Amino acid sequence: MRRWVALVMALALLPWTALAGAPEALDAVFERYDTLGACVAVFQNGRIVWVHCYGQVAPGAEAVTPETAFQVGSISKLVTGMALMQLVENGCLGLDDPLGDALGFAVENPEYPGQPVTLRQLMTHTAGLRDSAAYDRALEGDIEPLDELLESRFSFEPGIAPGTRRQYSNFGGGLAGSVVEALSGQSLDEYAAEHLFEPLGIAAAYQPALLPAQTPLADLYYMPSGRLARELKRDEPPFAGCDPLRHYTLSAGKLIISAPDLGRLLIALCDGGISGEARLLKLSSVAEMLQPQNDRGSVSCQSDNGLFVNILTDAQVQGRTLYGHGGKANGMLCAAYFDPTDRTGAVMLTNGCRNDSEEDGVGLLGREVLTLCYESVIGPDPVVEDPFLVSE
Repeated sequence: MRRWVALVMALALLPWTALAGAPEALDAVFERYDTLGACVAVFQNGRIVWVHCYGQVAPGAEAVTPETAFQVGSISKLVTGMALMQLVENGCLGLDDPLGDALGFAVENPEYPGQPVTLRQLMTHTAGLRDSAAYDRALEGDIEPLDELLESRFSFEPGIAPGTRRQYSNFGGGLAGSVVEALSGQSLDEYAAEHLFEPLGIAAAYQPALLPAQTPLADLYYMPSGRLARELKRDEPPFAGCDPLRHYTLSAGKLIISAPDLGRLLIALCDGGISGEARLLKLSSVAEMLQPQNDRGSVSCQSDNGLFVNILTDAQVQGRTLYGHGGKANGMLCAAYFDPTDRTGAVMLTNGCRNDSEEDGVGLLGREVLTLCYESVIGPDPVVEDPFLVSE
């Protein structure tokens, strides 16, 4: 209850002129893209200041609320990246160290022996990994041990030496979760709960069975047909314990979280590592995550992105450069981006929409929602408060 009282108080700080027409405008956009259900959360100066819900958790079912948890797809990689950077801070592995130092076996493209894949390459999608048929089978439950999977040339893109070209890979995002487990000695969910979620008082998990029982879930649907794409079942037993060799199917896209809670995680990246009263990362770690990894360390190409952070150029959303990530899978489209220069950002989660329209890799629904949030909620000249603390 206190969380939503604080939201009402923060909402009162926004100029009423900025909010005029925003709900109706967002609803019109969602309707135009045949959206089933959605939640939008806007943050400013370290606080969630506005939440808007649309539609239903399932066809003909209850309405989406601020507490509704969505599967966010590839935004999961951004959150996993925060966990990895905590472990880097603790000296568990350097960004330019071989992944084999963490996993206990070599991670090398057989075509390029003696050139080990590094953590920086993994987090910039320049490791040369690809989504093989074996990885697809693992997502369906037929899990081959990671060390055996990485022995196959089919797990790597042919002709791409490590660090030399950006090639997006969900398998690479999944491998990141195995690295978290290998370095921490905890399961991915255990580590994230202890070091990311619990410090912020939020409910989130990579496996739905680990969420609090009362958490409302939004299953995923293909739209406009309304056909079920993925059911977030509670009766599926979660993976037990720490097992880096088999837990590489979670961190690329399976995080389940509400829009306001995801906003609280983004606030930490927007505000130099701090969200609320918790410091999740050092300022230097956040700066590295947001730094374009062009010819940096073991990356010898123009990746044009940060460490599991996508960068939208200033031509894409109201002349701003935004940092964050998007998600697209099983009929849904999600977006979570922020601008650290004025401590603003927005999250959009959906459980199904017409998501086939994109430009420069950005879903058009997400882009329209981000633009509306900046134009109609945050406004063109937001008041910027100094962060409480952004020093090391």
